[in-house]
Amino acid sequence: MGVLLEALSAVFYGVADFLGGEGAKRAPAAAIVLWSGVVSFPFAVAAALVAGGRAHPSDMIVGALAGASGAFGLVFAGLARGRAASVAPVSAVLAGAFPVLIAVAQGERPSVLAWAGVLLALPAVALSAAVGSSLPPEGVGWGVAAGFGFGGYAVLIDLTSESSRLLPLISARGATMLVVGAVALGGVWSVTGPRQVPARLVAGNGILDVAGNIALLAGLRAGSLALVAMAGSFFPAVTVALARIVNGEHLLRRQVAGIALTFAALAAIALG
Repeated sequence: MGVLLEALSAVFYGVADFLGGEGAKRAPAAAIVLWSGVVSFPFAVAAALVAGGRAHPSDMIVGALAGASGAFGLVFAGLARGRAASVAPVSAVLAGAFPVLIAVAQGERPSVLAWAGVLLALPAVALSAAVGSSLPPEGVGWGVAAGFGFGGYAVLIDLTSESSRLLPLISARGATMLVVGAVALGGVWSVTGPRQVPARLVAGNGILDVAGNIALLAGLRAGSLALVAMAGSFFPAVTVALARIVNGEHLLRRQVAGIALTFAALAAIALG
């Protein structure tokens, strides 16, 4: 059940990523990130309050740390302007691999079939996220930093108590907005006003990202950190598939191979 929920989160994240990319064609990417967070924050609060639960102060603190980790992943990825060919696959792989390593260190022992799925997932995510005709080494460092940031979100949010339900997402979302806002105000990113961004794409990006957070947390509560986090990292396959379906973009052979491997890896993880 956990892996299925995480696969759902990958769909939400993938569609959100696609909408964010479309929005970035019309406004600075940093503005899309910032204003989508502002728009979606009430949605995150409402979902958490409807779900109910009881959160200890430690749950909210850990949630905030998770949100900050995810925000730094966004910042590092955004700093690598023009180097998406190396940043995207590296960050996507590490976002899934880092939680796996932490989970194994904590004592998780996936089955042989599940491990086969994890091993298939690494090239699947890298190939799906690859863009351009080559994989240049420039920007790999930014990709590593971004990957640890994204992977750290899953590791940290998994530490919150089950009794807190979705409440830690409030502090997580708030921390993400604070970090991104601080970076924007510091002049590291160029950010335009809310009227200069495509409202529908921004809203869709933010709400679907929160939906992905909800599915991710639900999946972690229901299953293994190692397998659930890896399943959630498959979102690049969704993004590139949408680019092909909606915009008619040509897919590289390695992206097609990555999508095929994604299905095989997800099946092995789910059955394992």
